[in-house]
Amino acid sequence: MKTMTSPPEVRTRAAETTDAPSETTRRRAGTVRRTGAARTGTPAAGRAAAARTARTPERRTTAPRRPVRAAERRAATAPQAPFAVLVVGLLGGALVGLLLLNTALAQQAFTRSELQRENQRLDERRQGLRVDIARESDPRVLHAKARGLGMRDAGPRAFPPAAPASR
Repeated sequence: MKTMTSPPEVRTRAAETTDAPSETTRRRAGTVRRTGAARTGTPAAGRAAAARTARTPERRTTAPRRPVRAAERRAATAPQAPFAVLVVGLLGGALVGLLLLNTALAQQAFTRSELQRENQRLDERRQGLRVDIARESDPRVLHAKARGLGMRDAGPRAFPPAAPASR
């Protein structure tokens, strides 16, 4: 015959911090488990069950643990302040680094736009000078300027006639 046993005692953290026995301990102390033969109601079976329970040692209830004090709990855990300071410091450093990087990029973008405007202005000036050179190189403009300086036209021919070629 199999004897039915109770499940193992389970204690919660709340039960550990109190001095009172848990409900499981109270239930186990007040009740006696009966085997299948003892339930049948025969006197012989009842005596056999009683003899079996008399032979088995009485289960002891676990002594209640003393409550954990707050000071002991604090001593058992690592201090969290240095970690928090480290995390805040790293986040602050990263934020300052990002701000400096953003400022440097904005300054470079401003310098770049200034250089592009200067380059565009110089390109327009170069194009204007090329137009002026083309206009001043025109033969009619050169003739008018020469007359203004007192130069005169060369006659019909300024070169002596070529000598006949001898054969």
